Amino acid sequence: MKGSGWDDTSAAVQLWAVSKTYGNGATGLRDVTLEVFAGEFVFVTGHSGSGKSTLLKLLYGAERPTAGRVMVGGHAVPDLDVVGLARLRRHLGLVFQDGKLIPQRTVAENAALALKTRGYGRREIERRLAAALKLVGLQTKAHCFPAQLSGGEQQRAGIARAVVHTPQLLLADEPTGNLDPDNAWQVVQIFKKLHALGTTVVVSTHDETLVRAAKHRVIRLQGGAIAGAAAPLSVSAL
Repeated sequence: MKGSGWDDTSAAVQLWAVSKTYGNGATGLRDVTLEVFAGEFVFVTGHSGSGKSTLLKLLYGAERPTAGRVMVGGHAVPDLDVVGLARLRRHLGLVFQDGKLIPQRTVAENAALALKTRGYGRREIERRLAAALKLVGLQTKAHCFPAQLSGGEQQRAGIARAVVHTPQLLLADEPTGNLDPDNAWQVVQIFKKLHALGTTVVVSTHDETLVRAAKHRVIRLQGGAIAGAAAPLSVSAL
């Protein structure tokens, strides 16, 4: 594992013939091969149970494939030990459907925690925190607790925490699933800004209307497999 934990010369994500079968026999993914290049914005779509969450969990090491090879930032994720995986995750931003904020900490404290664990000094934390909160439009909510925020604000606070360390790769698993259309579009607009700044973005969603409006590359999953794929990269563009 390289000291940086990230290889800028490689594709951001590479999967070769990846399958995932769970202990109860359920299929998560079936023979999935795909590649996401650095700087791309990609949607992973499909109905509930199609394998979207499984795919993202394999990318950040929460699950291991049953077969095939998973590469992120030039590194084989399943081969990493605890230390190696932690180093790799320093280059990832993770956004979940429920935001996963710590209730007893303010918006600023939730976001700053990601920087403190990485050893940033006070001045750098303040600089990065201000930029992240501005990006998601929560400058005036910095000292609010999660319970004092709307659902859309909570999700944006979760995004601020995920991107405050400027990740190379942002993985968002159904980030708009609990949001109304207006708030969902706000979240996508934030992802677009991050993408414009050079971050590779992979978003799973079942919201086809949102995907069509965003106009980015789409990977469609059905029953754990890439839908309608004849070529290795099974990609459709809107």
